[in-house]
Amino acid sequence: MDRAVPTEQFEGARVLITSGTYRGREGICLGKSQADVWAVSPDDTDAIVYLQFEEEFSRLIDLSADPGRN
Repeated sequence: MDRAVPTEQFEGARVLITSGTYRGREGICLGKSQADVWAVSPDDTDAIVYLQFEEEFSRLIDLSADPGRN
């Protein structure tokens, strides 16, 4: 099921990987690959993994006091 997340909201966004080999690691969302699958690059690796939003990764939101980081 496509969750109708606008692609531009996720491309380049910081994410948290919640399943698989890179579970618990942060990374960058590279963009949508298929209807329900996104390409994600875990930090400090050259890997690209294909994950489902909300099932296997979530978007990170920084609620710091610095609005430029949110």
